[in-house]
Amino acid sequence: MSDDVRHWHASPKSAVGFLVHAGTMDLNAMGPRRNLSMPGLSATVGEQIAALERVAGKNVAARIKRVPDPTIIGIVSGWPRDFVTDRALKLGFTTAEKTFDDIIRIHIEDELGGKFAA
Repeated sequence: MSDDVRHWHASPKSAVGFLVHAGTMDLNAMGPRRNLSMPGLSATVGEQIAALERVAGKNVAARIKRVPDPTIIGIVSGWPRDFVTDRALKLGFTTAEKTFDDIIRIHIEDELGGKFAA
């Protein structure tokens, strides 16, 4: 996968917050348009790996084996790169993480109990 192809991300913690808000909000505020793009951030694979190295160290990032898979590349190449989320923000959906470093830190804390094999 090319390091310059961007994709949209938010942590699972943010996604759960979006779902909770959606389940408790006044749907009349949405009007007839019921689809929304949630807040997040756009990052390349290279930026994700660099963030992993910053947060978890070079030894962790060195475990990544970059093996291009044409089938996966074909699927991912059709994914959106960026979104405008103004409408979701106006409806009270909180902002997501500002950096991929934050997403990694949240994963380490929430999913790994704050510990990982360095």
